[in-house]
Amino acid sequence: MYDAANILLFIHLVALVVGAATNVAMPLVMRQMAKATPDAKAGYGAIARQLGFNAQVALGVLVLSGIVLVWIRYGGVAGLDAWFWAKMALVALIVVLMIVRFMPVAAGISPRVFASLTRLVLLGIVLTAVFAFN
Repeated sequence: MYDAANILLFIHLVALVVGAATNVAMPLVMRQMAKATPDAKAGYGAIARQLGFNAQVALGVLVLSGIVLVWIRYGGVAGLDAWFWAKMALVALIVVLMIVRFMPVAAGISPRVFASLTRLVLLGIVLTAVFAFN
């Protein structure tokens, strides 16, 4: 079971890297897309769509692998401290941000605001995970 947990942790961390890399790369792509020619915009759009898809898959992998890891390593959430629950609140917030981002109500909100907020929440997730699991 120990090896399975380590492999699952590896998968979990790779998904975190994919999500974080997307959060860094997407604003750069969007900035270039804003000043690009129509032909180049199509290329940047394809990159942005792929990055967005990768981030959505990574988030799903993070949530699923996290649930399984907590179950395998700790037998569930009983006994986990406040740091764990703070991390879960931040995970819920990032899921909400990803959902709201695609809703019509968010059309007037700058993508930079979403990127900055998501980046801050990701840092909070990593920080609370360090305290929750070490």
